[in-house]
Amino acid sequence: MRARRVRTAAVSGLIAGVLVGCGGGSSEKPKAAPGKTVSGETETGMKMKVETFVDPASDPKLKRIEAWRVAGHYPAVDYHRVTADNSAGSVADSGRTVRFAANLPALQSGRGVDSRFTCDVLAYEWLPPTQDKNAAWNTLRKDICADGPPKQDGIAPKQRQVYYLLTDRDFSARGIRAMNVFGPRDAEFK
Repeated sequence: MRARRVRTAAVSGLIAGVLVGCGGGSSEKPKAAPGKTVSGETETGMKMKVETFVDPASDPKLKRIEAWRVAGHYPAVDYHRVTADNSAGSVADSGRTVRFAANLPALQSGRGVDSRFTCDVLAYEWLPPTQDKNAAWNTLRKDICADGPPKQDGIAPKQRQVYYLLTDRDFSARGIRAMNVFGPRDAEFK
């Protein structure tokens, strides 16, 4: 009987030691690395400024998009804000996506992470779950996506437009925060 009590006390002490050594119960989440701001241009000369990993709470439009995503129980995503500046351009351009990759060879060999237009995701992926949500969905799309992108030649010369991209938080996007950003013609944005 005494041996059993000694073993129970030893095992209890061992479990307590493991929990203390592993941090047992800390509820603090590690903070994600902040996004960065990079710039580049399209082949037509339109300037693009890309702010990566924007917190949806910091932007009213993104806040509405994120609320729709959460309400629809769609998987978590990362948002990116693009300011397309065609004020010095002489031809119309359209919104462009960006890609994330460790380097150019990784991008060209298919190991990049593609971004998508939030308006396309709203229109084709994050559909209203029931008929009673159609009005809210239509209002959101009309308010957020009326000017695009993507719209062919939607950013006229002498104009600027802000739009949003997203990337999935899936296995293929692991390590994306440390990756470089690439725009049209596989040009790395700096």
